[in-house]
Amino acid sequence: MPENTDCVEKESGGNRGKTSEGTESGVSRRDALKMSATAAAVGLTGISAMTGSAAATERQGISFDRVVNAVDDLGLDPDGDEPIDSAIEETIEEGDYLIEFPPGTYYWEDTVDESDVNNWGIRGLGDDPTDVRFVSEDGAGKFLLKTNGGEGILVENVAIDYGFDREGSLGLMLKADDGLRVQDLHFVGFKPTQGEGAVENLSPQALDSDGQAIVDGLVCTGPTDIAPHGHLDGDVNTSCVWLGERHVGELLVRNSHIENAGTNAIYARESAGDVKIEDSLFVNNNQTALRIGGSGSYVKGCRFVVDTDNATEENDGEFINPHAVTWETGERGETGGYIEDCDFVYESAPAKTAAAVWIDGSAGEMAIRDSRFRMDADGVAAIRADDPRDPRLGDTASKPWGVTLENVSITGSSSGSHPAVFVNNRDGSAIRDCCLQLTGNRDGIYLRNSDDSVVENTNVNVEGEATTFAGSDVSTEDISHSDSCPVPDDSFSIDDETETETPTDDETETETPTDDESESETPTDDESEAETPTDDESESETETEASTETETETEPETPTKTETETDDE
Repeated sequence: MPENTDCVEKESGGNRGKTSEGTESGVSRRDALKMSATAAAVGLTGISAMTGSAAATERQGISFDRVVNAVDDLGLDPDGDEPIDSAIEETIEEGDYLIEFPPGTYYWEDTVDESDVNNWGIRGLGDDPTDVRFVSEDGAGKFLLKTNGGEGILVENVAIDYGFDREGSLGLMLKADDGLRVQDLHFVGFKPTQGEGAVENLSPQALDSDGQAIVDGLVCTGPTDIAPHGHLDGDVNTSCVWLGERHVGELLVRNSHIENAGTNAIYARESAGDVKIEDSLFVNNNQTALRIGGSGSYVKGCRFVVDTDNATEENDGEFINPHAVTWETGERGETGGYIEDCDFVYESAPAKTAAAVWIDGSAGEMAIRDSRFRMDADGVAAIRADDPRDPRLGDTASKPWGVTLENVSITGSSSGSHPAVFVNNRDGSAIRDCCLQLTGNRDGIYLRNSDDSVVENTNVNVEGEATTFAGSDVSTEDISHSDSCPVPDDSFSIDDETETETPTDDETETETPTDDESESETPTDDESEAETPTDDESESETETEASTETETETEPETPTKTETETDDE
């Protein structure tokens, strides 16, 4: 059964395709705004002299000297016929403006590109973010707003609608030194490939090492053209959230829902800044939902669901390798970070999917705690930790390299030639207080070349080998083989509003696959992952930030019995 998710309302917004900059009287919008100024306001522009502006206010921790109504005060068109760009530009240049938009459709003709944006924001006044929609011409592929520096930027309770014509998409590139807040932002429409005009939906970056960006209540559910491997045919999809090298502060994403991403839901492998993900839902995102890692990064209280056989039929293309988390640090080779209190549910997935959580060799020591995996998709491991001496996605990580699993439960009916947990060349690894119960034909825990490691107080109830230690000095204590294990919750809520349900699964009564099924050849992966954009974020950057880097993701070598030593104590 598919995951029951509340997707964004699928409507195309307003009268798109308008390019007129003037009113019917021939007066430009900029001139009309200036003409409405109070004559006594000597030295002020038309915007700053608005007599209808409200007193100073504070929202989401950002102070604004003036609050104006987009329609009543600025005269903007809520029917989507006239462009709003000039008014947006003027208020940004003035600074200290919060523009409040009544429900309607607002036409954004050109990209507004501004530097040093301070205490400026837009806020929808509707009951739902989709009550206020920003649109552009049909098939447009561009960022509506690009900011570079400054403090205090707010985007709240609005939707960006690029329609379902399978051409173009719209996004926001928001870079601030500090105080960036994106609250309850929805993206509505079909997202095609870059060749058809797609751009990243959101790029929220903190440019100061002490700065913070918060994204709360983001919804981006597609549908999408599933096309992650751009180098194969010269085209690729884009991420929902993308960070580049200039993000050096902290990004916090919480209470969000990303589904059907064609290539990465959140891409942050190149960012030196911290990336923290909390209380969010990720469903059927190709390539991987999260690409993060490093000492200041974590994933907490999130739910990951992969059931590609039951993904929406409105998607184009085919899923290839929908991992939940790829923990990596690229060329930084960092250590640290953790995953905590998360649920991972794999109902069905393509054969090239290596693991729910894949720890690349570019990432050093990290931990997974208090988390639950239900693995019903054959061939997919729960956790795979690669050899740091041979990283696939960057440079060798700094030591220590040990991986710690604490209070982790892995259940399910899947079979496969790979063990549920595979750790390669990571001395000092620890598996404590964990529980594995797998009814399919697969092994439990495999440690290769990982000395000074421990497996303690852990249940390994599997059909294959319980524990395999190849070239590893591993201390074991209190290992059991018959217990049942906790499973992921059947429901998940985002900020006490959006609930999802996963079908219950009596994992102990699932039919065990035949030997022919369990001994199928391990697929090779000749398809490289196309890197989402390089971060040349200067004034001359292109809107699509075309991919320039590729990386090869391969299945780990299947352990053979001749190289192993088993320990079922």
